[in-house]
Amino acid sequence: MEKVDIAVVFYEKEAALLGLLVRSIELYCPSDLIDKLYFINNSIDSDLGRKCFERDVLPNFDKFSSRVKLISASDLGVDVESNFDPYIAQQALKLEFHKVTDKSHYLVLDAKNHFIRALTQSDLFSNEGKPVSHHQVHRGYPGTLLANSCNYFDVEVAQAQPVLPMVTPYLMITQIAGKVCKHIEEKEGIDVYAFIEKKGKVSEFMLYCAFILANGGIENTYSIKPKPYATLFTKWPESESDIKQVLQSTGKEHIVTFAIHINRFQQLTHDHINFITQMWVERNLFDSIEAGKAFINDQVLGVKGNAPQSMAKGDGKVVVGDGGRLFIANDSNNVIGQHQGKRLLTDKQVKTWRYLLEVRKALCGSKGISYHFLVVPDAHAVYREQLPMLKNTESTRPVKQLLDAVVDYSYLTYPLDELINSKDSGEPYHPADSHYTSFGAYICYREVINRIQKKLFCLSSDEVQLVPKNGTGDLGEKFEPVRTADFTECVVKQPKAKKVWTNNVVNKGQMSVWINEDKTKPTCLLFTDSYGWKIQPFLAETFSILYIVHSPLVEIEAIDTFNPDFVLTVMAERFLIYPPDDLFHKTAQEFAAEKVGKVKSYTEIKALAMDKHRSL
Repeated sequence: MEKVDIAVVFYEKEAALLGLLVRSIELYCPSDLIDKLYFINNSIDSDLGRKCFERDVLPNFDKFSSRVKLISASDLGVDVESNFDPYIAQQALKLEFHKVTDKSHYLVLDAKNHFIRALTQSDLFSNEGKPVSHHQVHRGYPGTLLANSCNYFDVEVAQAQPVLPMVTPYLMITQIAGKVCKHIEEKEGIDVYAFIEKKGKVSEFMLYCAFILANGGIENTYSIKPKPYATLFTKWPESESDIKQVLQSTGKEHIVTFAIHINRFQQLTHDHINFITQMWVERNLFDSIEAGKAFINDQVLGVKGNAPQSMAKGDGKVVVGDGGRLFIANDSNNVIGQHQGKRLLTDKQVKTWRYLLEVRKALCGSKGISYHFLVVPDAHAVYREQLPMLKNTESTRPVKQLLDAVVDYSYLTYPLDELINSKDSGEPYHPADSHYTSFGAYICYREVINRIQKKLFCLSSDEVQLVPKNGTGDLGEKFEPVRTADFTECVVKQPKAKKVWTNNVVNKGQMSVWINEDKTKPTCLLFTDSYGWKIQPFLAETFSILYIVHSPLVEIEAIDTFNPDFVLTVMAERFLIYPPDDLFHKTAQEFAAEKVGKVKSYTEIKALAMDKHRSL
């Protein structure tokens, strides 16, 4: 019988959950099938994680006590001393574990998993010796992770195509995990952790799946059987009928594990708790229903008592500041680390930015075009005093590194002081969103137009109207119930411009055209990220034609085709951490083609714009 090792990545707050997992391993995992048990300490406070494990988890072992191995994230190459992101780390560790095990396969578990029946050889391997997995269709954000991972390995996958799962328990093939890591290291020159952090919107299991799709296919690698787990995730299942279906599935023969996310315990109803504790008693995981309920209560109290008050429920990508203002956190750009001075540009990246901006300015100048670069400050800088971990601190951060490196400031705008001063008039940033409001966009618009070294029409404060509103945003939607806040909109009182065309692509690859009634005004090409949405109605009042391309690049083809009088780049401060490559990174046209198929060329867009312009 082939043995496998178990790998469990855990945080310091999950010691109690590990205790339940260990109890289930002792009960339901045969020692002739499971060899060593590796617990990977991924705690922010590594010493605390180790102490919790040794105190609360290790004593629960009996027959496996001599096979337990506690290792740290640093043992697998994750630098826990350098402001690491535990969420990204836990993904990388599940792949990097191939370096540790001497088995052909290893079973990845999370602390939330626990066995509810005996694990057998047939749960892990088919009669032909293939490892067992199951099919899963990934939609929404998981679908994005799959698509991006497949793009990386140059493999196509249909939107509703069943592929491998992205949750534990997960039986991994050691050799393939090693090949994924090797491929990334050789191609990118960085390890898996750095790659996931840099690339964004990929995951360990989706990269693993994509590699298999590109190298032989799923059916040639795994034996497909029914899903072996029942799990209550943080937000799913939502409806009572779906929750009931998951709970009742624990009685099915093929369900091997049950799991409750640590943030789900406090959402359990009386009926849910009764069902779960009864099941635990029947499976000999607790001696009594009362003991099971006490365990659940401890998890609820632990989450409420030990989780930082500034963290949201949900995906952990929000920090709640003073007054309830929400800030994006734990993102792929490590925005909090940037503002703490812990995540900085390397010397090479600073030089890259300086050279890039100088080349852009020179390129545009050679064509008689004026180039300008607007960096939109993060809310973390504008409302620094409301963020507990930044209060009364001042740190070097990437935007300051960039501003210190450039020689010519004339084409750069970073309107931090103006946004801070505008708070007396309204909310320049939505308290429940990661972006500025249209009022904040107007402040940035006014500053960038005034900084350009030519006389341009600029909307005065008398030509716009501030409108107080209340609503949620992308950060508020991460809460249950959704959080709302008062914010300030800004509208043009008598607009002369209107949007006449868009390709309806979302995010990168989006393109649109605005036309102004005043044909005497100059033209502009805007390269932007998501911060371009709120500022474009104001820019459209300054220019006769405003071309918008959602791209971090300055694309020569677009410039040569549109031949604008001005080229403007708008970029969020937090995105500066990754300098773009105008020559070799994917263009907006390429992104658009991937998302919607056939797209209009820049030449066709120019013709459309000119036709609309003439018809006014």
